[in-house]
Amino acid sequence: MARISVIRNTYGGSQYLKNALNYVTDSRAMFVGGYGVNPCDPNISYDQMMAIRRYFGKTSGNPLVHIVVAYNNQVQDIDTAAMYGNQCAQYFANRFQVLYCTHAKDFHCGNFHTHIIINSVSYINGQMIQT
Repeated sequence: MARISVIRNTYGGSQYLKNALNYVTDSRAMFVGGYGVNPCDPNISYDQMMAIRRYFGKTSGNPLVHIVVAYNNQVQDIDTAAMYGNQCAQYFANRFQVLYCTHAKDFHCGNFHTHIIINSVSYINGQMIQT
């Protein structure tokens, strides 16, 4: 089992997107993946997400959806946690750019957990994500 939290923050605009991408890809990230973005560099991921937002004229408002999947003690290794994180990210990847990072156990979450950052603008048709 896992605990899933959806974080919707409408403050900060594009700076919030940049901060979120930098946060999830920091030194705690043991596995990084992405769909429609370069997962190796959060600055490039940011530029790619902003390019879609500019293309569809949606540069204001909430730039992202941040999902945290915190796994229970049955997930004992990073490979299993990363596999589950990838499966969750794939759900959104057919319409939205996604960056996901799996972190090791830490003080705040306790167990392995995956952060999923989703561009709120679809690269298919420019529609905003509905949560």
